[in-house]
Amino acid sequence: MADRIKKSEIKNFLIEFSRRNQFKPMVVEKGVGRKKERIFEDVYFLGFHCRMEIGSGDKIYLFRATKDYQYIGEIVFEIENPKGILFDKDGEIDSVTITARGSRFIVKVFGRQNEEMRRETIAKVAYFIWQRKGGIGSQELENWAEAERIVQDWERIFTEGFIRV
Repeated sequence: MADRIKKSEIKNFLIEFSRRNQFKPMVVEKGVGRKKERIFEDVYFLGFHCRMEIGSGDKIYLFRATKDYQYIGEIVFEIENPKGILFDKDGEIDSVTITARGSRFIVKVFGRQNEEMRRETIAKVAYFIWQRKGGIGSQELENWAEAERIVQDWERIFTEGFIRV
């Protein structure tokens, strides 16, 4: 049975959910009425960001990684003024359902964290660092160390909830 998350607890719930599930495989479905369609699969969960501010409207963002992305994180969706959030755990699958404006977004995260995806992310960041330096030289270790720091900072951003979108 799904648990309803209280509005006052949404931000902390999404931060903790992000902390537990980074780099796990993810499926995202969108439901309207009784229809449900899969909008993302074969992607990895990076984190939720929740902006709950008086006067500016509440927003929830979901970030993903794929095996062929160019950037460190991509936004899967942005939901304004969410009406409700449900959490369900069914065996190995953690599911978050976010309802807004007659639609439901269902985010299912499962399995174990994928260290290969994390290493691949670091490798891509190191490559971008090498490109930024003009693509010259062989400073692989320095580039890799800088990329690891960037990815660690980025992971902390989601798990500590201080990202600005």
